[in-house]
Amino acid sequence: FNDTATTEIYTNLNTLSLHDALPIWFALTWARIGTFEYPLDDVYIHLAMAEGIAGGTYGINPGEPASAASSILYPLLLTPFPGAEMQRYLPLFWNLSGLLTLAWLLGRWIEEWSTGKVAVILALVLPFATNMAGVASLGMEHTLHALAMAVMLLGFWRFLSKGEVGLALIAGVLLAPVLRFEGIGLALAVSAVVALRGHLRAGAMLAALALVPVALFALFLTSQGLDPVPSSVLAKLSAASDSSDPLSRLLRNLFSVGGLVVLAAFAFLTAALFNRENQNLRLFTLVVWLAVLGHLFAGRIGWAARYEHYVLVISAIALIPALARGGAFRSVGMIAALASAAYFLWMNATVYNWTARGVYLQHAQMARIEAELPGVPVAVNDIGRVAWAQDAAVVDLWGLAYANARRARQEAEAEGGPEPGWAGALADAKGARYAMVYADWFKDGIGADWRLVATLATPAPIGILGSEVVSIYAIDPTIEDDLRAVIERHAPSMPEGATLTQVN
Repeated sequence: FNDTATTEIYTNLNTLSLHDALPIWFALTWARIGTFEYPLDDVYIHLAMAEGIAGGTYGINPGEPASAASSILYPLLLTPFPGAEMQRYLPLFWNLSGLLTLAWLLGRWIEEWSTGKVAVILALVLPFATNMAGVASLGMEHTLHALAMAVMLLGFWRFLSKGEVGLALIAGVLLAPVLRFEGIGLALAVSAVVALRGHLRAGAMLAALALVPVALFALFLTSQGLDPVPSSVLAKLSAASDSSDPLSRLLRNLFSVGGLVVLAAFAFLTAALFNRENQNLRLFTLVVWLAVLGHLFAGRIGWAARYEHYVLVISAIALIPALARGGAFRSVGMIAALASAAYFLWMNATVYNWTARGVYLQHAQMARIEAELPGVPVAVNDIGRVAWAQDAAVVDLWGLAYANARRARQEAEAEGGPEPGWAGALADAKGARYAMVYADWFKDGIGADWRLVATLATPAPIGILGSEVVSIYAIDPTIEDDLRAVIERHAPSMPEGATLTQVN
């Protein structure tokens, strides 16, 4: 390699490898289910929120505010073509664009610290070791968030090395928190370093850029009669398997392969932190080290490996200078990176990729049934696919959109909670006339007067599903005949792997 070609070579290695990986991922999905689909119903929650925003309501139902999106900015990016098929491809567009830009930046960063065979290996392995293509395939905001964090870090390095508060640093600090709230920690740490380096006004400005948009969003939510933090965020933070205790959350995060990958990244960051003579590099690494430590104690790990994605990306960026130096650190680090890449590639091919099939067999078929009953309110526990592009009010029973549902469920999960039938009472209060739910999620919360009409079964699913069976109930007795007629029409045309069966 000659000096004039290295930047383009390493950048292209990153970009081309991921440019090929994402289409291959979706081609494999198409081969398995015969159509395009995302592996998460959550994508459709953002699409439904975007559709609501375009129609003048911040929510999933017209005229009824709800905070179902985990991102401030992402639903706004999905507002074009509301309710149309074209809108369904906007998450793919944004994720592909973010993925290629992130790969390009990583290639430029590798070239700054290394050349030759080592740089080639880093350019080929690190995108997969950080699961870039796998996370982009989810269609969520996590790739754009990781990109904003990377831009922030590279802008921060420019400040440390040249003393300039440039556009990259400003853009990263502004965008990372509004894409995902986890961006606040790194943004404030960077702002503090800028201030401590003698740029007090610039540091305060950066901190304001990180906090003011989030604070304004919280005020907007409260003005709509909602909690200052989105219900979707609160629902997942308060899941029964979680704990607000930092130590318990740390132990839970580490009790998974994904947690071990993050722990390995943290260990390498720690080793790099204590073995760097360059003061700027040590400070650069320290900021990332603190962000990763904070995520271990307060963040989440898992759920298609998307929550820890930004942690792996910023860790890789911080570790590239150390990996380029050689020695035992590089050898062990390369082995760890290869192991991480192999794990994520295997998980994507054998689990996450198949999960798109489950979304199609369950959620897409539920939307088909719903479309046959226009204007009839339906109660569900997964709100995305049935809320997007449909002409019916959706009653959220799990609380990703509505605080009352979240609180009712949390009370039901707590010892001494409400009487049996809490979900039935909630559905009645919201006017739902039928329900499509995972009955095993609710146990005795199902309404006593609900009549089981049919089941939608996906036996022995490959991938991750909330349950193998969706139970379809008539809540209002007057809707039962119409609901049975819809079931009878659609049962013969269910795709292979899904069985729609009437219950007498």
